[in-house]
Amino acid sequence: MRPTPKTTAALAAPAVLALALLGGCATAPDGPAQGEATQDRPPPSAAQTLARGAAGGGLGGPGSAGAQLETDRANRERTSRLPGLDAVADPIEESKARLNAKTGLDLGLAYVALYQASTDSLTANDEAASGQIRLFATWTVLGREAVDQGRIVMLAENRHRLGQDIAPAALAGEIGYLGLTGATFGDTDNSLTALYWDQSLGERRAGYVAGRIAPDDFTDVLGYANPRTTFQNFAILLNPVIPLPDPGFGGGGGGFLTDQVYALGIVSDANGSLTDVEFFPEGAEFFSYGELGWTPSREQRYTTNLHLGAFHADPRESAGVPESYGLVGSANILLGEVWMPFGRLGFSDGDAPLANASVTAGVLRYFPRYGDLAGLAVNWADPSDNTLGSQITGEAFYRFEVSANIALTADAQLLINPALNPAEDTIGVFGLRFRFDL
Repeated sequence: MRPTPKTTAALAAPAVLALALLGGCATAPDGPAQGEATQDRPPPSAAQTLARGAAGGGLGGPGSAGAQLETDRANRERTSRLPGLDAVADPIEESKARLNAKTGLDLGLAYVALYQASTDSLTANDEAASGQIRLFATWTVLGREAVDQGRIVMLAENRHRLGQDIAPAALAGEIGYLGLTGATFGDTDNSLTALYWDQSLGERRAGYVAGRIAPDDFTDVLGYANPRTTFQNFAILLNPVIPLPDPGFGGGGGGFLTDQVYALGIVSDANGSLTDVEFFPEGAEFFSYGELGWTPSREQRYTTNLHLGAFHADPRESAGVPESYGLVGSANILLGEVWMPFGRLGFSDGDAPLANASVTAGVLRYFPRYGDLAGLAVNWADPSDNTLGSQITGEAFYRFEVSANIALTADAQLLINPALNPAEDTIGVFGLRFRFDL
């Protein structure tokens, strides 16, 4: 018998708690752990893992190809619940390491799947599922032995539905919620998401990128946000006052003005498309973003960060989308290696973004031994359509590291006063995410 959304919700809610309890019990000894994968070294701390991600990401955020490669590599150095299962992948990992050492080509492969079910729907669709095959790579072409390097960054994907009529990216429209309950989990088939040159300068104090970029990798970046390893809701992951375009051609640059103060900015095609690789098909219509921020050091850009940003999106004449602009302020801090509180504010003018005002607050909890992760966050948003009322989004997740290469995440969202479904005061969305990486 096919489970109903209410049945799924009833099973998913205790699953979140069960995974939290199991993960918490398994990771209770938060001191240094030993394991075969680490050769008797303590596992990398949350700060070390995020610092390695920041170094690999360059100007990009935690979800960028370079950052994901380094973060996955750090996670494999932790104590594993199933070292025998990890050993199956060891020959592949060793071959990748040799290739990287010989040629400068660093390859990563991941499969991520997400299932979601809602407690209410405006249509017959109350369940959604999709998967992503992701091939990401960095190829260091210049300065392989130097501090400053030049490299090609690439991300190619296939996003597809899994056994349901819709993908999670479409579920919000079915239930009357303004936004996305499953950010990035669509069914857009094959895409070249990113292909750009990344150059570091001044002993890695500055750099620039140019080519086909994903603007969300460089806009209002905080270390907690990655739609494949942390939260799922767009309003929690990103700032809904920013009308982020899909990937397109563009460029950006940034650097540290002092040891702790930095500035960065990007310009991208306002008509970017995930599936169509075209060079400014509608002409000079740009999305631009600039940021001034503070962090204790370059290595701590993901762990502790306070920044102010401003954006502008040109009117998109063919699409009939008006001009928009606005301001954002965001911050996060890692406390005691296990807690990361974070917050975002945003204000905009224009109808292009989902919201004209937004406030987000939340916290992550790291479990160092096996790398489990829990998160809780709330967002309030005032839609840019002034005929709609404000809505509140709450989300909680627990990511259980099955092994060094496999993670299972239980996720629960509470949508209060969904803007496009005034008949419902609250809607629950429950999800289960699977991720395998090499």
